[in-house]
Amino acid sequence: MSSEASVLGVTLNRDRLNQALAPASFAAADDFVVVLRNEGEPVHVHLRFDGPLAAAASVSTSNHFVDADATRRVRVSVPSVGDPVEGTLEVVVGHGAAGTEVPVTLTPAPEPADESAVSPASDSAGSPPAAAANDPSASRVPADPGDGTPAVDAVASAATPAIDRLRNVPLDLATVGVVVVAAAALVGALVVGLAFDGLAVSLGVAAVVVAVAVALWLLVG
Repeated sequence: MSSEASVLGVTLNRDRLNQALAPASFAAADDFVVVLRNEGEPVHVHLRFDGPLAAAASVSTSNHFVDADATRRVRVSVPSVGDPVEGTLEVVVGHGAAGTEVPVTLTPAPEPADESAVSPASDSAGSPPAAAANDPSASRVPADPGDGTPAVDAVASAATPAIDRLRNVPLDLATVGVVVVAAAALVGALVVGLAFDGLAVSLGVAAVVVAVAVALWLLVG
């Protein structure tokens, strides 16, 4: 129930005796108050409900005396409803001499907010983003450059026999130049093998190693 009830205001005797002025319609979700404001002579007012509203709304007393230039507040009690309830409030003035009718609708009270559906800020502050938690690469430990890879192993295996044979061969200037170029190619292949990984890279490095090994073999053979 709301701490401040809705107000349905009715003005009495503004322009003439037994006159009642009220809003064209009214709606409330719980108890409301009918405020009777008299701007003229003293008057008797009778309140009654018609239609389905009569079974839902109630007042402690139906007959009210409102003195001249006075205001009277009448509280209307209504239950909580699951579906809208419509009806009419009749304001009868001067023992039935005149009056007015106000269409009234009782509406279901709004549902309270579900606080459990709101996640506390502290819960999300210390949690890693979902994308990072599900990304296998986020927790991957960088490979040690010193660890052996297929490309590096291929370089070492292919180069060793050729180097051993070169130790026993007398070298002239042209031979030294070829050896230097071959050594540079081997170093380049080794750097690529250490820096990158994958099948394509391994195959490329292996091809360079084989070519250099064949060249050295022909040179010293």
